Amino acid sequence: MNPPSVISHPPSGDSPHQRVLDAFRGGGKTQALHPREKTILGLVAIHLTFLAWAFGGQIFWAQYVSLGLGAVGFWVALLPREIPRLVDQPGMRLIPWIALRRTPLFWIGLLLMALVAVQGLNPVWSYRLEGKNWWMTRIPYITWLPHGVETDFVRGGGPWHTLIIWASAWLTACTVWIGLTRRRALRLLLLTITANGVGIALLGLAGQVFGNGKIYWTVTAPDIVMYASFPYKNHAATWLNLCLGATVGLAGWHYLRGLRRMEKSNPSGLMVFLALIVAVGVFASFARGASLMMLVFLGCAVAAFFLHQFFVPKALRRPVVTGLMLVLFAGALKTGLDGLQAEDTWARFNQVFAGEDASLQSRHQATQAALQMLGAHWSWGTGAGSFRYLFSSYQMSFPEIWSVNGGRLFWEHAHNDIVEFAIELGLPGILLFAALAGAWIATLLRNYFWKHAVCVALVLTLLLTFVHAWWEFVFQCPAILVLYGVLAVVAVQWARFEEGN
Repeated sequence: MNPPSVISHPPSGDSPHQRVLDAFRGGGKTQALHPREKTILGLVAIHLTFLAWAFGGQIFWAQYVSLGLGAVGFWVALLPREIPRLVDQPGMRLIPWIALRRTPLFWIGLLLMALVAVQGLNPVWSYRLEGKNWWMTRIPYITWLPHGVETDFVRGGGPWHTLIIWASAWLTACTVWIGLTRRRALRLLLLTITANGVGIALLGLAGQVFGNGKIYWTVTAPDIVMYASFPYKNHAATWLNLCLGATVGLAGWHYLRGLRRMEKSNPSGLMVFLALIVAVGVFASFARGASLMMLVFLGCAVAAFFLHQFFVPKALRRPVVTGLMLVLFAGALKTGLDGLQAEDTWARFNQVFAGEDASLQSRHQATQAALQMLGAHWSWGTGAGSFRYLFSSYQMSFPEIWSVNGGRLFWEHAHNDIVEFAIELGLPGILLFAALAGAWIATLLRNYFWKHAVCVALVLTLLLTFVHAWWEFVFQCPAILVLYGVLAVVAVQWARFEEGN
């Protein structure tokens, strides 16, 4: 994974490596962002903001807009740009395509999109509808190629619908990789994510106090599962957790920079306060899994902060800031638990730990049925977006998840994204995702990500979200999927810019 290539004619004795680094990092603290980079940053910020406020991107028209924004941002990021002459440096020309073709993110993502497209072009099951009844019919297909399902696009699911959502996330991640070449741009992007997180959290809190059971007080949605602008509260809370990681990362970065510069004050306190708002928003969603992940994240963040205090010289320690951190964390915990009616909340957690929670038990049964489905289709998979159409054959072997009170249960997702993706994409998809994760981890390690607060916070929240996906379908929400990909790239890029590699 190399930085975007630069073509220039250096003066004698100048280091090419240093010239590239200086160009990307601005050649000085006061140089403004390149106009093209501002445009790219604006497009990505608009995209992330739009998805969050457009019902989490879970309606068709929002997904089309998302794909359009992703494509436009990618096209702008690919355009060559001229770097103006700096002090003692020549002008340069940035060629983003050269960098793009060197990154595994582009090629692995392209292969993944091709795999889904082949599945869509080679269906083995076809959707049939008669009145209110529907079923899947087996049709001829090419056996040695990946295969999928032929569905009614309006009903949702299927390879082509999945391709729209995944392509948007892939193009946006590539845009951030080649388009944002300065740490300042990454910081502004994280600030945008923080502002969005605070806005959605406040909307959710307002809905809990003054709401009428509708999104934006006008759009009808199931009152028991909606939250803020998201039709499903678990998706809203998971998305807020990702924003929380960005906010805490910025708080840590401001705090450590303030120590290095021996500043009397810095924005870290403000960032902690904003993190408090987002954390309370997660609590108020009544999403137990996301709330648990948030508590783990905040616990690790607070532990890391106090551990850091042992290695800071006494002259640089900030007891007031330390006390503020304690008060804010305790306030977030108390306010959140009060809003959740703490006794009932802990009683429900105790049910989970005791194995008495009916929802968790049904999800466990669904995972067992999904694992049977995986065992039957592990080689080529069943096709992206096919789970909802084919799961009933395996679901019926588990009476607990087949029907309730005489009514048939329909599972759109397995409540386990890890197993569901493996079922739909088969061994080729598993290998592609494993290669992408391996490249991401290797790049983080090569650039010593653990030295940087932003990287540590982002990596931790990304890993916790991945763990959460074992019992929830978090990555089926476009807003989460796109934001997850963007934060993964930001974590890598931040480490690279800091380390100068």
